[in-house]
Amino acid sequence: MEWRNRDGSDVDIFPFFRSKGAGCLRIRIWVGKSGPSRLPYAMNLADEACEAGLKIQPVIFLSDGWADLYKQPAPETWDSPSFRDKLKLIECHISKVGRWLMRVRDRCVYYQIGNEVDYGICGIFAGDKKKRKSIRWLKKHIWKREAVVLKAAIQTIKRYDLEKPVALHLGKWWEPLLVESFLSAMAEFNVEYEIVCFSFYPTMFGADLEPLERLEATARENGKIASIAEYAYPSSPVKGQFWYMNKPSPGYPLNPEGQSAWVRDFLTQCRRMGFCGAFYWSPELYLTRNYEGKLAEPKEMPLSFGWGPMSFFDENGYARPCVDSLRYGSS
Repeated sequence: MEWRNRDGSDVDIFPFFRSKGAGCLRIRIWVGKSGPSRLPYAMNLADEACEAGLKIQPVIFLSDGWADLYKQPAPETWDSPSFRDKLKLIECHISKVGRWLMRVRDRCVYYQIGNEVDYGICGIFAGDKKKRKSIRWLKKHIWKREAVVLKAAIQTIKRYDLEKPVALHLGKWWEPLLVESFLSAMAEFNVEYEIVCFSFYPTMFGADLEPLERLEATARENGKIASIAEYAYPSSPVKGQFWYMNKPSPGYPLNPEGQSAWVRDFLTQCRRMGFCGAFYWSPELYLTRNYEGKLAEPKEMPLSFGWGPMSFFDENGYARPCVDSLRYGSS
């Protein structure tokens, strides 16, 4: 991929975002020895980011591929172990991650365990859509076991860094009851963490910025600090996998100017309300028309799923106006 400044000059991606006001890179770490998002790959990214003056925010997945709100697979290489064996494998994995991260520990802002863990983690997952509508069922059959996994994971990372906070990440920002019930259950099951992160994609519903007030209040009322783990806003109608993210927020049309204004106002609100971080999901990811359908893509890291309208770069690799909105999130 090639990235260019608006004047056509080539861009070195990490120094470029640092110069625009970005302060931290959220780094995904999957289980596995090699390939995208596995530990060696992730640490190379961490080193490059730190060299550019960025801090890092490691996200320790307990999967060997994508895990999110609607899927939480355990690593295939773990061969369906017993629950006790799974806990040992989790401790081993996080110990390895923790040892590797020691060389950049001073650049870590906090550690996140799992990704969008509302309905489970590491193969403990509420796959039944009807049953998971019941908070009571979730608490008894999913969250109780999930809490054991989270406690083991948090205790392990704390062996390597007691000073930095740990975060949990929820994806269903639009369902207050689910969010509040999850946080209450984790408190009841004695899961100790400091930050609760949320995904925030307003064009799923045409939402305004009001939900940010509720999310911050919910975190604060539960004794936690709020952060935004993922957010994005499109510069044009979205096609492909995320076709449903096409409802503009009031006052922010789906064009480059609307994207830029939304990012500016969103970051301004996050700073005003005291969110400790806000991470744009894949601002660098675009696919040129010339390469669409022709570029070899890693199975676990596709490029052609339609994220281009969300990118900070257009289909020719030129920076969009929204890059200049990042300064509203910097201190």
